[in-house]
Amino acid sequence: MAEAHLKRSMPSLIGGIFSGIVVFVLWLLLFGTGSIALVVLGVLVAGTLGLWIRLADL
Repeated sequence: MAEAHLKRSMPSLIGGIFSGIVVFVLWLLLFGTGSIALVVLGVLVAGTLGLWIRLADL
């Protein structure tokens, strides 16, 4: 069985960070900053997506 390992390439790191920031900005544009719960949820969604892109190396 193949062992899972963390991708360490610079493009996947930059892509993950950039995607997370873009998703967070779009979240704020769509849902606004009226509720702290929505902002925190946006941070979680953006962070999860950025981490997934970092690990998947898309």
